[in-house]
Amino acid sequence: MRDKVIMDAYDVQAFTRYSMGHCRRIIRKIKECNAKQKHQKVTVEEVSEYFGINPDQVRSFFRPTG
Repeated sequence: MRDKVIMDAYDVQAFTRYSMGHCRRIIRKIKECNAKQKHQKVTVEEVSEYFGINPDQVRSFFRPTG
């Protein structure tokens, strides 16, 4: 199985347990800081940089166990 590359507000909510509205604001802020347009995607690296954590921690959260 492949590692997670792209994240959206639903993924941020699953990872942080923040409200959906707050997660959408986080995604917008990440796009703004990285000079991305609305249609461009946000990567795991950008989200982990925003939260100040290792990208592997974010990816390991989405890996299936078993």
